[in-house]
Amino acid sequence: MTASCSNIFNSIVIPNQCKKCEVIDKYSREVLFENEGCGGSNVRLEEDAKVAAYAMSRNGSICNVEVRCETWRNAKTDH
Repeated sequence: MTASCSNIFNSIVIPNQCKKCEVIDKYSREVLFENEGCGGSNVRLEEDAKVAAYAMSRNGSICNVEVRCETWRNAKTDH
């Protein structure tokens, strides 16, 4: 329910707020997982990336991956 409310809020109030999260191998710098969204689509992106990082590191090498997220605002578009 909370995610649904966040989706609605973000879609209406901050539709131009965007976020991108990546799971990165700290040694090779390879991007292992990536998700991105704006407005209502940017809810739970960081949480989903953390879950993906945990799932990837279950082989015991949890220290070699990290989650990086960045946010930005897209230019407003007139309809």
